[in-house]
Amino acid sequence: MTNRFSTKLPTLLRINRYSSYENFQHIQRLKLGALQPVRFTSTSSKLSYYFHEKTGFSKTSRLMESASTIDDIFSEDNRIAVQNKPIKELIHTLIVYRLCSFQWLVNRSPGLISFAEKAGLSAPIYWLIKRTFFAQFCGGETAEQCIDSMSQLKTHGIGLILDLSIEADINENGSLSLNESRNIEADHVSRSMAKCITTAASQPNSFVALKLTGLSNPTILRYWTLTLNSLSKSFDKFDINKDGKLERSDFLKFVYELFGNDKENVVKTLFDHADENKEGLIDKVEFINMLSLDNKYSRSLLICNEDFHLKQEDFEDYDKMMDRLKELCELARIKNVRLMIDAEQTYFQPAIDDVAMKLSAKYNKSDNKNGPIIFNTYQMYLKDSTERLMRNYNLSNRKQFVFAAKIVRGAYLYSERKRAKEMGYPDPIHDTIENTHAAYEFAVEFLLNKLSEAQKTFDKQLDISNSPVVFMVASHNKRSIIRALRQMMDLDISTKSGLVLFGQLLGMCDTITYTLGKYECGVYKYVPYGKINEVIPYLIRRAQENSFILEGIKEESQCLWKEIIN
Repeated sequence: MTNRFSTKLPTLLRINRYSSYENFQHIQRLKLGALQPVRFTSTSSKLSYYFHEKTGFSKTSRLMESASTIDDIFSEDNRIAVQNKPIKELIHTLIVYRLCSFQWLVNRSPGLISFAEKAGLSAPIYWLIKRTFFAQFCGGETAEQCIDSMSQLKTHGIGLILDLSIEADINENGSLSLNESRNIEADHVSRSMAKCITTAASQPNSFVALKLTGLSNPTILRYWTLTLNSLSKSFDKFDINKDGKLERSDFLKFVYELFGNDKENVVKTLFDHADENKEGLIDKVEFINMLSLDNKYSRSLLICNEDFHLKQEDFEDYDKMMDRLKELCELARIKNVRLMIDAEQTYFQPAIDDVAMKLSAKYNKSDNKNGPIIFNTYQMYLKDSTERLMRNYNLSNRKQFVFAAKIVRGAYLYSERKRAKEMGYPDPIHDTIENTHAAYEFAVEFLLNKLSEAQKTFDKQLDISNSPVVFMVASHNKRSIIRALRQMMDLDISTKSGLVLFGQLLGMCDTITYTLGKYECGVYKYVPYGKINEVIPYLIRRAQENSFILEGIKEESQCLWKEIIN
């Protein structure tokens, strides 16, 4: 890359000439507080950046490094992800990408795999999957088998998100595909997750991904989601004044209607405990917390309403799940490993969010010098995602814990839409991809602005020990990555601060990942592992996602092919 510097320029502008991938031009001022600008221009992508001489060496250096990162991501000649890989590996990746481009194959793969398993043909099918999709997107069958991948990534400045890819779901008729031994299985998963945390701890600043359906009897997540949705609607109904508050009399009416008129003692105890400011009023946050499954008094109410489907054994399942999670959180705290709670299907997600916020309040204390431990995931393809993100951010401010998040577009598009259509409820996913992009970009910009506001308040660069916000831009979309980097430049947020991280999945979009790693931008690879039959749902979603982002696959394939023929 060739760079030119000049100090004699008539205007103070940064000129961004986007590639055809973004299909628009953008001119924006950099407000750096001086009159005499310095220009940094890359001749390969024709990107120009204008900085002030009075900006200072360290800040100018950060800005130019961010500009170089953007330029390398743009560059069609970027070989950083492929230049050291053997031909065999390049060809293998190209073949897998090609298979992902066959939409008919991707759409039929769940049915084909299910048919093969029922017909006793799982062995040849698993053999084929293991040598194609599994080899591309998974680190191995055990945590120990992922160590080689971890070491290779580390040499390129890439961090680790280690994931034991075990999850549970509901089957087509809506019943849970589990039996009475589910808690025994969840205990086994918990022990395996402890090994996963220990393995990840060998590489500093690593993450471990958790799927709550794998650590629980998902019945409780399903029923608690239904209950949370119902409680939210009930609050709105009994909020007569529409001021976001319930008086004691309003709460009493709510209890009488849903649980009967013989609960006055419980009502008094719950309301007095929830009314933190002793105003005789409670808001929705206090209302939901008051009726939480953690509250022994609320359980006696919740079990009375058959519409909630909650039974005594569900409370016991919830307690067991929370015990497993607390043990894993304590181990992660001791080992200095961060836990990333994965998003799952919408019929589990409100319960998962509720658990994630409770764990965040305990383990993301603002005085933790190593930063937050719990990261919750937000799928921005969901219509309610923006509201949930902002609500949970406000909750973190209110409860004085660090808001830590992973921002993704979403991974269950096909199954969510199929289920919504079959069961006759509104599609929870944005109607257009443009709406999803807009929601994603808003989420990133919202959190970046909150970081910037905090920096201005403290009048210094924040780091992992004192920031109220830490989040990961988890995306395979080149435009989203570049947009985030440019916004960080504008807001003077360092890419090396550890406050804004980037993430991609193993086997996907390596050019972006390796470029970010080269410039120490806090980038991570999500490395799943597990037995073939356990990771099939994950692999199907990866194939579907790759078929959905064909433009990105096309660019990666061109890069691979160019390297092979050269």
